[in-house]
Amino acid sequence: MFVAGTHDYVLFFTNLGKVYRMKCYMIPEGSRTAKGMNINNLLPLSQNEKVTSMIRMPEEGDEGMYLVMITKKGIIKRTATKEFNTTRKGGLIAILIDEDDELVWVRLTDGHNQLLVATRNGMAIRFDENEVRNMGRSSRGVKAITLRGGDSVIGMSILREDAYILTVSEKGYGRLSPQSDYRIQSRGGFGIINYHTGKFGKVAAIKAVDLEDDIILISDSGVIIRIEASSIRICARPSKGVIVMKMDDNSKVATISRAPHEEEAADTDSETDDEDEEI
Repeated sequence: MFVAGTHDYVLFFTNLGKVYRMKCYMIPEGSRTAKGMNINNLLPLSQNEKVTSMIRMPEEGDEGMYLVMITKKGIIKRTATKEFNTTRKGGLIAILIDEDDELVWVRLTDGHNQLLVATRNGMAIRFDENEVRNMGRSSRGVKAITLRGGDSVIGMSILREDAYILTVSEKGYGRLSPQSDYRIQSRGGFGIINYHTGKFGKVAAIKAVDLEDDIILISDSGVIIRIEASSIRICARPSKGVIVMKMDDNSKVATISRAPHEEEAADTDSETDDEDEEI
């Protein structure tokens, strides 16, 4: 989820390591509750291909910026944004993917950031992005984190000064932790323990957030809630935190997003608001 202008470009990255580019105005506009258009009507995706990450690119471009990509198996790659300036509708290769791997996360950086990579089984590693050299589009990348059996990468965040690390579990627990809890390491290691998943559920997502932000949480059943980041307890890694989204036994947190804080608007549609509160 992000805010974009009609003439901005949107880059769609898929699990197979391809990227598609289109103008924002080509995506049909709809209401908050609208179903939307099937992505296959907008992009020429193959049968087993699905979009896993989206990036907004200003119309004038981002000179000197990089796209950092990471796969489910912990392979990371950094490529200059100018490599993706194309009008080719059939898509481009963004990263070479191993047969049992898939591209899951992409971030826009300025070349001088620190990155935090987290896994579903509760590990995390922090390192400088310059440990990942700039590569061409057709290269595979290098190892960001060494995974133990059955683990996979669930997110990558760019760290900002004074930001906190938000960790949310699939069972709806959430926690803010200071960046200082995550020491800088060399790329490719096992990392450190970020969360006790055996007690409180696998990690659903991580995000670097400011206390002034709002946090949007989305469940796998399509329920969305919006809360203030400041309402989440600040705890040392790897504590449980608090319940940020109530989940039943048949659903789990799917993803989270940060957004600028907004004051609650007055109720204008009582029927719709009642339905939202029931959910």
